[in-house]
Amino acid sequence: MVISAGRDDTSILITLTARHVAPDVTISVAVRNEDNERLARQAGATVVINPVSFAGLLLAGSTDSAHISDYIGDLASSSGRVQLNEREVTAEECGKPLSAIARGLGVRVYRDGKPHGFWEPEAASLVPGDYIVEILPTLRTEAEID
Repeated sequence: MVISAGRDDTSILITLTARHVAPDVTISVAVRNEDNERLARQAGATVVINPVSFAGLLLAGSTDSAHISDYIGDLASSSGRVQLNEREVTAEECGKPLSAIARGLGVRVYRDGKPHGFWEPEAASLVPGDYIVEILPTLRTEAEID
């Protein structure tokens, strides 16, 4: 379920109601005030997105790291050159490090619901049930992107 009511208090109330009605559903909620992120999680949100904070980070970072901001914007765009993908590790990838995954560039492993970066020991050997976050090229041509 995606909740973006335009007002944080309304989004949090909808989240509380949704969690009560559907205890197992994944709930993604947008809040604009950083102080309300914790409240949204307490209300039962699985994922909390703050578009104001995200935009602020991109803007601030662009002043001295234009290429990083450009890449992050590309990742966040539906029409960018790269995309993030989440998937379960394959049987062939088990036992291998995250750096040796079959497709994209592995950046994070989720094991038992906990995130582990590519530099952490957990990423040295993938196990069944792991979820990985990878960066993949989009399937668009250069002409379509430009």
